[in-house]
Amino acid sequence: NDDLLKFINSILNYAKIESQGVQLHLQSRDVNVILKEVVRKHEFLARVKKIKVSCELEPLFPIAMDPELIRQVLSNLVENAIKYSSDETEIKISSSEKEGFIILKVKDQGPGISSDDLPNIFMKFFRSQNAKSSPIKGSGLGLYLAQYFTELHKGKIEVESTVGVGSTFTVALPLAT
Repeated sequence: NDDLLKFINSILNYAKIESQGVQLHLQSRDVNVILKEVVRKHEFLARVKKIKVSCELEPLFPIAMDPELIRQVLSNLVENAIKYSSDETEIKISSSEKEGFIILKVKDQGPGISSDDLPNIFMKFFRSQNAKSSPIKGSGLGLYLAQYFTELHKGKIEVESTVGVGSTFTVALPLAT
């Protein structure tokens, strides 16, 4: 049921984007609070796979954001990190402030993404060769939506990945919008 609900929500968000319907509902929020909520929501999935989720969160000032959209971005990154990581590995989540941006990182020990697939992972409906050949289901919309929602906040999302080692997704949100 949970997977079906996520898929339906992804399709609905995609439809809103295509019809120019996504509006930011800005509120002053501490992104660390949202990160902690996202980690707590995914604790069970991590526990099932015996994955340790460690957080190094610097104290941050609240920034103007749409908390629901940022929650979706972070939820997608944390869930992907857990889903694609092997059992008994570690996921490191961090937050910091640097040069006018809040920097959020999600680092996993998953299969990594090939250099051929990296330029395409934020494209709608794209799934890497590793993802297609795995039993893990996905719509190919999660990272597309994560990028769209991040850029709507005038931020950016990037990935560094090494096959066989893992991936690090970095979200940079401006302190002032």
